[in-house]
Amino acid sequence: MKVQMRRYTLKEGARAGFQKVFLETIVPLRQALGFRVLGAYWLSEREFLWFVAHEDFERAEQAYYAHPERKKVDPSQFLETVEARFVERLL
Repeated sequence: MKVQMRRYTLKEGARAGFQKVFLETIVPLRQALGFRVLGAYWLSEREFLWFVAHEDFERAEQAYYAHPERKKVDPSQFLETVEARFVERLL
């Protein structure tokens, strides 16, 4: 299983709006497409970290971004910076 770490810095005052989109659209849609959300954490008022996994990550990622429900929302409106990288499990 491939695991991706995603770390966001949100724009000032964007926490509530981002959290709503994340919980109501992003997570359910990712799960419907076979992703596993392994955890999501607030590091501070504007810093957010989450881990998402899938057996065929690249194919599933394409399906996710092409999905009509995903096209209805624009989480980037809340984000100042995005860091995404694959991580390797130690334990």
